[in-house]
Amino acid sequence: AAEYEAAMRAMPREVVGVCDRSGKEMPSLDLCLLGSGADGHCASLYPHSAQVVCSPGCDRVYLPAEGKDGITLSIDAINSAHNVLISAGKTAQSDMVRKSLGWSNAATNHALPAGMISTSGGAVVEWILTENSAADLPAM
Repeated sequence: AAEYEAAMRAMPREVVGVCDRSGKEMPSLDLCLLGSGADGHCASLYPHSAQVVCSPGCDRVYLPAEGKDGITLSIDAINSAHNVLISAGKTAQSDMVRKSLGWSNAATNHALPAGMISTSGGAVVEWILTENSAADLPAM
């Protein structure tokens, strides 16, 4: 993860944009498409994991993905993207969707990484839902 992050940070700004809206320079992706789980995880960031607890405020872009042979983005790096799409299409995700979109403290709740993805860094965040996964949301 550290080597990949160093390589990305070394790229010219024309290749990898930089977001300084959050008060620190982070590479800024144009689009970040994330899956999520009923437990509130997204982007291989699991509830209460070390990767989630260090965010927000983590100056890392890439982190080792817990339990996987790979890497993931930090919450701060995701929030620095220009656009974020979060997919949640299963009935079992309806409670997680309600909490992620409705809790006033969702952006700092380590039990709900999907809810920590926010517009605070300037990202446009949109959720891709089904009728079943949106079933617990209040009527509009």
